[in-house]
Amino acid sequence: MAEPYPLAIALLRAAEATLASGGGRGAAAGGGREKAAGWLRRAGRLAADLGARPLGEEVALLAHRARIPTDEPAVQPAGVAGLTPRELDVLRLIAAGMTNARIAGELFISPKTASVHVSNIMAKLGASSRGEAAAIAHDRRLLDAS
Repeated sequence: MAEPYPLAIALLRAAEATLASGGGRGAAAGGGREKAAGWLRRAGRLAADLGARPLGEEVALLAHRARIPTDEPAVQPAGVAGLTPRELDVLRLIAAGMTNARIAGELFISPKTASVHVSNIMAKLGASSRGEAAAIAHDRRLLDAS
């Protein structure tokens, strides 16, 4: 392999495009999701072999967002304020002002699933609005915890 760095970037972008196009949603999309997972694992190995830390971090971030296990052992952060790790991901995006549709696209989940996460977060925090949930998160430093 003559050009491993460009290959790793191409694999990362292919996985990103596949997941963004719906390859990560539903049972019928399993083949696309599996291809994306393979590309991410290979890109991660190439980045590690090259010592390309920023590229490796980008690969790990996409894998985390898409909930694709990588070769690295997964360490699940402990729940904060009764929120699951996925709810903390959603809360960060709420605090960034994203809609349910944008949250869904960012985390490769359906808008309905995003809506359920938002409802659960608001109930757990005792918030009556998304803005209040974001304010509570900032006040309690929930977004700094992970």
